[in-house]
Amino acid sequence: MEPTFADFSVDEPRLGNADVRYRRCRFEHNHLALDAGGSVELSFRADARADADEDADGEDVDEDEGTRGGDAYEDGGDADIGEVTLKVTALVSKAGRSPGHAPMTVLVNGEPVASHLTVPGGGDLPQTCVFAVPGRWLRRRANRLDVRSSIESRTKLWLYRITLDPVYQRDRSERAMAAASAEQSVFRYTTRRTGGEAEEGLAPTGSLVVHVDRGEQSLPAQISWRSEDGSESAVSFQSAMESFHGYHRDSLGGLTEYRGRLSERWAFAEGAGSAGLHRFRTEEGWGGGWHRSGDLRLLVDDSGTPVERITWRDQRGNSGSVAFQPGAEGFLGYYQRHNEGPIGYRGTAVSDPRRADQRCGGR
Repeated sequence: MEPTFADFSVDEPRLGNADVRYRRCRFEHNHLALDAGGSVELSFRADARADADEDADGEDVDEDEGTRGGDAYEDGGDADIGEVTLKVTALVSKAGRSPGHAPMTVLVNGEPVASHLTVPGGGDLPQTCVFAVPGRWLRRRANRLDVRSSIESRTKLWLYRITLDPVYQRDRSERAMAAASAEQSVFRYTTRRTGGEAEEGLAPTGSLVVHVDRGEQSLPAQISWRSEDGSESAVSFQSAMESFHGYHRDSLGGLTEYRGRLSERWAFAEGAGSAGLHRFRTEEGWGGGWHRSGDLRLLVDDSGTPVERITWRDQRGNSGSVAFQPGAEGFLGYYQRHNEGPIGYRGTAVSDPRRADQRCGGR
């Protein structure tokens, strides 16, 4: 079974091994909002791959019911899968300050996985509900997952993402979904800085462009940096990268709240960088020696002032910190993968990837 997921944090959902149909729901900000009686139908395969002649037939969207992808695949017999782990990340919107009411029903090929379930959490944060789906419910080709909001719902059911994995391939679809999201890894934010309490509605005062990539297909969760003029900032990103919140300290020690809203996002393109982009050929230090590692790309630009130090943590829990040599010709720092010990980290600047080996030779 291929990685199977639907990520509803973007208007055009990211899909893996799936097509989706909507009824009485719409995209809002970073989720799909289901009205009372609304539903999402996910069609997926449980065999190894889709045949070329069974590709999606196109897109058909009307006012009340839409389709992303195509028709469900033909039935191909029982799937040889012992059990599937289904994860549905959702939230019930509040009724003022009180918990809302939007019971959720989940069906796989018409079999009830959950019936009129109240998503926990009170509407403050999305919750991931985990279910076991018996393999005997699945077919090789045509499978249908339905997520429905009760017709008696008084508030909305917010749906963020769905993943399905064979029980012994834990979190594979989540990793594939994260990798799909990381393909667009350059972010531009409109920003504002305020002293004391945050004030909504203030006009943006600047911009921030961020790109952190060491080839692990994971987006940043937090980042901090120090500029050559002595100012420093630290921010934490919302999980879908749509906003950030943090602080800024200027070169004289003045502190301000620092907030940003995503204005543009794109995939990194070779040769299309900015003056603030740094690319390094790197080595990792462990076991008493240095060992070649992949390239590292770093871009943090909030004012045009060069940075001299960057620290980050990604959405998988990996973290690193580097300090640049003069002119950013190289760096020295550390890196730590989630649940592992820290290792040394150093790099040499690369201006042209085709000359990387020559620039890094002799170490």
